[in-house]
Amino acid sequence: MKKIFILSLVALAALSCKEDDTLYYNNITMGNIDREYIVSDQGNSFEILENKVDLSAFEYGRVILACDVLKETGDGKYGIRLLDIASVLTKAPANASAITSEDDKRNVDNPVNIREIWYSGGYINMFIEFAVKYGSDTKHLINLIYDDSPSAADDKIKTYIFTLRHNAFGETPTEETGSEYKSSGGYVSFPVSDLIREDEANVTLNWHANKVMDGFYIFTESEQKTKTFDWKRTDFEHPALLPIRPTLKVCR
Repeated sequence: MKKIFILSLVALAALSCKEDDTLYYNNITMGNIDREYIVSDQGNSFEILENKVDLSAFEYGRVILACDVLKETGDGKYGIRLLDIASVLTKAPANASAITSEDDKRNVDNPVNIREIWYSGGYINMFIEFAVKYGSDTKHLINLIYDDSPSAADDKIKTYIFTLRHNAFGETPTEETGSEYKSSGGYVSFPVSDLIREDEANVTLNWHANKVMDGFYIFTESEQKTKTFDWKRTDFEHPALLPIRPTLKVCR
């Protein structure tokens, strides 16, 4: 039986005292809607047997969901009670060589904050946050830029370099306007399995983030950030806790 990733310690405790035949409670995972199934990044297929949410806005695409796993219906297939679901913004990385103009909208480097980052299902996944103006309907632009310039390095394990870019289209707080802004956040996934073809690789991510003081973002101050991690095609990583958040409606 394939592994199901359980996120909540409360859910684990419930297994010992549950009164029904539910296998797991409050399982939170990310995956893709494929016809009648939701296929998780771990390779499990979930069929919705009971539904607690409105699915009228969902067709195909990438989602994050919370569910109770009711029963195993086959090898890697499970019947679930769907508790909550949200679409995940999904964008293919852009090659740096394709950004030839300083006026390219993808070339803007406004601060964006990464709360969580992990890889699963052939995607680099993130939960990001940034400043948005109260009452504004401006759609911010998020892109992952891949450094596709030739590398002279002859390392046994190849290094892939990415930069996360955020274009706020002028919605940038200042000391005078800071009170007009709030933090907005959501999930975004970048498919990289066609780009990173090795079973193992190194990944370096650069981005421009807001400074943090006492656990709060300072929207008027920023700094450059870099994170390096190992990519293993067969591995699955996941944050300890993933809250279900609305789709990034302010992004494109």
